[in-house]
Formats: sequence, structure tokens, C-alpha cells
Amino acid sequence: MRKEGFLAHYCCCGSCIYKRSTIFIDNNKLCSIDSFTCETANTTFFDGLLLVAGTTFHAHIGSFLAQLQEALIQDTQLSISEAIIQNSIYKRHHAETGKDCHIYALTPITWHTLRPTNPKELRIALIKGL
Repeated sequence: MRKEGFLAHYCCCGSCIYKRSTIFIDNNKLCSIDSFTCETANTTFFDGLLLVAGTTFHAHIGSFLAQLQEALIQDTQLSISEAIIQNSIYKRHHAETGKDCHIYALTPITWHTLRPTNPKELRIALIKGL
């Protein structure tokens, strides 16, 4: 099998937030999340926050996004990564090393505040899985 890599400014996996890290998968199974050290073959960069979740998360994506937007509107100091980690839906659908996972990109993000440009315009897109 050939590992694929996905790189972003930030990614969330489980209860961890990774800065400038590469998510490696092999045939949709989570292999590892490693700190970025240099360009790696078969790696794609995404200008957004990457979210790694278990495959069962996909059925709840609409509710997750609505809850995430509401949390960010209610607390204007809350970063998007903290809002994700605190989200009850996300907590129930964590990815595990060696198991199938899905990777999503959340955009647009203002990087100096770690918040969406406008919480109501926050989008989530599946970039790997299914």
C-alpha cells in the first residue's frame, strides 16, 4: 500500500490539536500524525483546519456543523480547535490509529485568531474517506 499525507496549519484528532502536522493514512486507515519536517511525496496541503474522525461521524456532519457554529457565535473568544474538541458529537466519533477514518477540511479560518472568518459561513468538506 501507498501512504497518503494531508497537511494543514492545524488539525484535530481525538482530544489533540496538532500544529503544522501531516496526517498519514494507508487505504483510509489512520497511520500517524507527525510534525511537519519537510515536504513528503504523496502529501496534499489544505488551507483550512483538518479534522480526523471515525467513519461513524459522517452521518452527523450537519448537526456537528450547526453546534460548532453556535458555540463560536456564543463565545467570541473560543478558538475553532477548542470548539471542536469540546463538541459532544465529535467526542463520540474519534478516529483511532489503525482504523478507518475520514478527513474533513473546515474553511475559511482566520489564522491569527484561530476562528472562522464568520461562524455562519463556516464550511466542512470531506476530503478523504467513504
